[in-house]
Order: sequence, then structure tokens, then C-alpha cells
Amino acid sequence: MNSSVTVALVGAGAALLGAFVASVATRRVEILRLRANLVEKVEDHKLATLEGFLLAVNAWLDWLAFIEENGWEGNLDELNARVRTRDEAYRRLLLLASDDLHQWLTNLYNPQEYQLKATYVRRLRYGQPLDAQSHELRRAFSRLLREDLITQFRPEVAALRDPVHPLSERRWR
Repeated sequence: MNSSVTVALVGAGAALLGAFVASVATRRVEILRLRANLVEKVEDHKLATLEGFLLAVNAWLDWLAFIEENGWEGNLDELNARVRTRDEAYRRLLLLASDDLHQWLTNLYNPQEYQLKATYVRRLRYGQPLDAQSHELRRAFSRLLREDLITQFRPEVAALRDPVHPLSERRWR
């Protein structure tokens, strides 16, 4: 074999090896890009779910305050629509919540909402005077939404607050 054939074979082998290495590297980059896109979509969907629930539950409370000031007459259809929106947002939130948030929602939030509905909302609905306990339950529920719920939501959106740091700890599961 002459030297020019040897050089040509070595060159062809190097080209094939280079192409193989490039294809493996490109494939790995594409996998990383795909995973990053999927994580971004999940985080966006999670944030939209959290926001949707907060908006729905606050719209429901705002309408209850409106009814407290103006009475039930003519306001029931709007209240029913807001209740339906809140319930749908709550179910969506339960589906996407982390285990810790799910437990908090079912063990703390849900009983407090039920208690508010059983006292404050019931008194409003049947035209009974609102007592101090009803007002305190409404204030406590508002505080739960304003403070405690936000505290529970923060870990759910940690990747949105610091998108680079969690990548080293959260290996694309």
C-alpha cells in the first residue's frame, strides 16, 4: 500500500469519526433543548393554573362583598358563574399541585372554605344578619388567600424565580 492510499484511508476514517461524534453531540443538544421546552411549558401551565385559581377565588369573594352591600336580588346568576369558575380552577389546581400543596389544600384550605360557606355565605344567602363570627371567618379566609396561600404557591414556581439554579439540582425528571 502506498502512502497516499494510507493518508486517504486515515483521512476518511477521521471524517467518519468526526461525523459520528458530531451526530452524537447534536443529538444530545436536541434532547436537552426538547427537555427544556417541555419544562418551560409545564412551568407556564402551572403558573397559569395558580393565577387562575387566585383570580377565581378572589372574584368569588368580591362578588360576595358586593352582595353583602347590595343584596341577592338580581345577583345570583353572576355568583353562580363565579362559583363554577372557582370550583373548576380549584379542581385544576388539585390535579397539578405538588404533594405538599395538595395536602395543604385538602387539609387546611378546603375546610376553611367550607366553614366560610357554611356561615358567612349561608347567612348572606338566607338574608340573616351577619354576626361577628361570620365577619371574622371572612377576614380569616381573605388572610389565608393573601398570605398563607401565596406562601404555599412560592415553591410551586421556584423555577420561574430562579430558572438557572434549579437545573443543577433538579435533573430533568
